[in-house]
Amino acid sequence: MAAWKDAVPVASEQFDRKREMLLHEAAASFNRRGYYGTSLAEIAKKLGVTKAALYTYVPSKEDLLYYCHEAAMENAMETLHKAQAGGGNGLQKLTSTLCHYMGMTLGDKGAYVVLLEENAMKPAHARAIINRRDKFEQGLREFVVEGIADGSIVQCNPKLAVFMMMGALNWGRKWFRPNGAWSGAQIAFAMTQMLERSISSAPSEALINDPGTITLEPGNEEDAKSSRRRLA
Repeated sequence: MAAWKDAVPVASEQFDRKREMLLHEAAASFNRRGYYGTSLAEIAKKLGVTKAALYTYVPSKEDLLYYCHEAAMENAMETLHKAQAGGGNGLQKLTSTLCHYMGMTLGDKGAYVVLLEENAMKPAHARAIINRRDKFEQGLREFVVEGIADGSIVQCNPKLAVFMMMGALNWGRKWFRPNGAWSGAQIAFAMTQMLERSISSAPSEALINDPGTITLEPGNEEDAKSSRRRLA
């Protein structure tokens, strides 16, 4: 098997790129098998390197889990900040964030692991990740509050609405398979549309029947607003 899945030359390339590949492979294993069902030896085998080589990039499996969560939350906050700066009503900001978040979660370039086994991490690591997750969810709740105020979202409990939406999106990482009939971007758009329809004050008349029929522009797969215009 080619070392590092041919992502980088064996004897060269930067440290960050190899660590990125390690996080990506680890996240896939954690999501598929859970923390306790994943081994560093298994990850090393998939990357085509020795288990000992992994310790150059991470001190332990627990630290690896933490780094995967950290990468996921960094990108989640990035999507939130982009929506905050992008304008639009509360519903548009909310759905844009959710669609980008799930698109990245199901994408093939990131190290995204669902926060379902925080007890496997050291207390300090768990607190740090939960704190960032709470800030992300607070930002989503603020979009819901904004949407209720501007009339784009029906009256509802913002906290419960966000719990419902994040539960649906995060569980998608458990059942999604990259080689399935639907791409991550197609699922992200279709699921976001369903969630949007559940709280929108002016829901679309019909839902997309088959995510596989969605056509998205290259490089713009997670843009909910532009995708919706093309499918209207």
